[in-house]
Parts: sequence; structure tokens; C-alpha cells
Amino acid sequence: MPVRVDDVSTLLQIQELRRRAWSANGELPDFIARQDILKDEHDIHGLHWAILLEGQPIAAARMCIHNEVDSSPDSEALAGYEDMIFAPLATLTRLVVHPDFQGRGLSSVLDQVRITEAELNHCSSIVSVTETQPRIDKLRRLGFAHLGTTRIRYLSYAESHVMLKTLSAKKCCISVP
Repeated sequence: MPVRVDDVSTLLQIQELRRRAWSANGELPDFIARQDILKDEHDIHGLHWAILLEGQPIAAARMCIHNEVDSSPDSEALAGYEDMIFAPLATLTRLVVHPDFQGRGLSSVLDQVRITEAELNHCSSIVSVTETQPRIDKLRRLGFAHLGTTRIRYLSYAESHVMLKTLSAKKCCISVP
């Protein structure tokens, strides 16, 4: 079962898990090579979950809540789609599963926890940017719509795609943690 994570020690373990998982899946995105979880503005305020095995994260994910698309982690990737995304918005980012534990449904568990948290926080939209067709298909099964490709690429070998789940089409504002 996923647990909320906010202690520095586990967050640093998650940073290493990200590097390992993304390296195993192919090209390590540029932003990960220079990432410092203790200095990244979105990691600092983001909500983190992990699935632990013997105290070590084997899967992890982050969600951020913002009142404006421009302040979200994927703001560059969401350019051109702003009129379809209602605030407050939750962004599903940094989903990783250790290579030895992939294919066991752990990413689905983390997705559901984040969707539930977005609903509890009265978000109007949930967005995710992804590169793989299996991930696009999984998000569609969770009620996300495929908006299209982004203007930027996170990986050289694959286009990035914007996925959106609308929870409420009304503009509203809440206090963001």
C-alpha cells in the first residue's frame, strides 16, 4: 500500500529510484541528470507517495497542485492547452517503478491514490505528460483524454503527450498546500 512521504531520507531514496528506473527504461531525461530533490521547487512542495519493501521505495510518484498552468511542473509541455485545463489543477509527475517490480500494477495503485487526493483537494483538472503508448492507454482507462502532443520533448526518441482528466469544469480557487 502506498504511503505519503515527506521525510528527507526517503525522498533521497526516491531520487535514486528515479534515476535507476528511468535509466533502465532507456534515455535518462536531461532534467533528471541535474535534479536535486532538495532544491527542485516542485519536489519541495509536491505531495509524494511510495510503495516500500523492507523500508526501501520500489515505486514512487509525485503530485503537485497549482492555481495556474504556468506554475505547474509541466508548464512548458502544457503550452497551447491552457484553455482546456481548469484550476486548481493537479499534475501527476515523477511516476517510477523499480525495474525488478514493473508489470505488477504498482503504477496503477499510485495513480489511483493521486487521483483520489486531487478529488479530496477539490481540483478541477488532473494533467499528466507521458511518452509511451501503454501509459497513454492506462490513463485513458482512468478517464483521461488525450489532448495531443507537446511542443517540447523530454526524450529524444519519443513525443510527449498531454493527458487530461476533468473533475470540474468550473474555475475556482483554493488554498494550495
